[in-house]
Amino acid sequence: MTDSIETPEKQYSLATQTSYSLGSFFGDFLITLLSLMVFKFYETEIFLPVFFVSAAIVIYGIWNMFNDPLAGYISDRNLEFLKKRGKRFTWFVITTIPSSIVFFLIFMPPLGNDIAIFLWLILTLCLLDTLTSFSSVNWQAIFPDKFRSQKERTKIGGIEIFLSLIGLALGTLLPMLMTTPGSPESYVTLGIMVSITCLFAAFLMIPGMKEDRAMIERTFRVKEDSANKESYFQELKFALKQKNYVAYLFAYLAQTTVMTLMLASVPYWVQYIVQTDPFYEIIILLAFLLASVASAPIWIRIARKYGNRIGYMCGTGGTALFLIVGMFIWDFPYVIIGFILIGISMGATWTLIYATFSDVIDEIVMKTGKRREGIYYGFRTFIGRLSIVIQAITFGIIHPLTSFDPAASLQPVEAQWGINVGMFAVPAVFYFIGFLFMWKVYDLKPDKVLSNKEKLLELKL
Repeated sequence: MTDSIETPEKQYSLATQTSYSLGSFFGDFLITLLSLMVFKFYETEIFLPVFFVSAAIVIYGIWNMFNDPLAGYISDRNLEFLKKRGKRFTWFVITTIPSSIVFFLIFMPPLGNDIAIFLWLILTLCLLDTLTSFSSVNWQAIFPDKFRSQKERTKIGGIEIFLSLIGLALGTLLPMLMTTPGSPESYVTLGIMVSITCLFAAFLMIPGMKEDRAMIERTFRVKEDSANKESYFQELKFALKQKNYVAYLFAYLAQTTVMTLMLASVPYWVQYIVQTDPFYEIIILLAFLLASVASAPIWIRIARKYGNRIGYMCGTGGTALFLIVGMFIWDFPYVIIGFILIGISMGATWTLIYATFSDVIDEIVMKTGKRREGIYYGFRTFIGRLSIVIQAITFGIIHPLTSFDPAASLQPVEAQWGINVGMFAVPAVFYFIGFLFMWKVYDLKPDKVLSNKEKLLELKL
């Protein structure tokens, strides 16, 4: 379905759209490397007991519980120093650059004492998360206000999936090419390179994050005392009563869980199961990424004709099915076919992730009469980061139960199946749950989406 509403907002240039979309590269590049490197680095390079690694990441997840929604709540406040450049842009600038620098510190723990290493892991992860929460929340929150038409949103979704997959590709390939088993120093070198790359991307994003005067005035139109009349918990309680918001959160958690578990499992899967030449590892990855990119125009067309909901359902349901199929394919080159099918179906959720959530935000803004997107994006970020906790708990349970030995070069069959279950079966369950929520609960069909957009225009929001 095409968007028939003509909004008074200007249509942005391709350069501005691409600059903004680099946020998907930044986020996916960083989270891919965290997923691939942190657990394996501390378990198989530093030899920190798996209990401590899992516990540190669970504590980090608990910090997320407070940090992400609170970052959104704080970001929504109409503070005086934010009026000159806009609240989203200002918060983005003062948190994104430091977050880039912090990354490499994760891989420089004090050695010789498990407790000191454990505390270092908690400290650096929580510091990185605090900064990236403010950065991510404000990057996402500006989207529905700045890019207002369905056509522009889906176009940016296509750009984002391309840049996201570049981030995913680089984040996956660099550890393969730059880290050496038994060499913790190689992780430090890679960490420094990642920090430099993220800094460069952050500077390129500045034009896309800038707010014009109309946007700034719109977000500050409501007086401070009125805008903050409701407490943080009242705002959150209201959000969790919105069924479309809750349904999307479950689908989003499914998506982030799939990515986190698959990425964290790849080093184990490649080293202990497939055991192929690194060249073939790259071929498998490229097949997956190219399939996702190639499918993006198809999913954009489906979303424009049938709505974002249908496209998202296809992505969640299809990926759940193909993950189960992929679990039983161990031999090259057949494994390529499995990853191509997974890539095609995941292309839907990657392409439509922000456009779909913008529909949800439009409905909430229409109901409340306020543009306070930060808290909703903050809680969504928290839900997404739960995937890291799920991954840590999954590994913390499966590895001991299947007799995985981090010091061994060969693993028993039960340990290999444990890796497979963590990489394919557990993510499939989460994606199927996400599919059910989008099918049975989420009701933002094209007519309702269009009606919400019309009401926003009437309200001048």
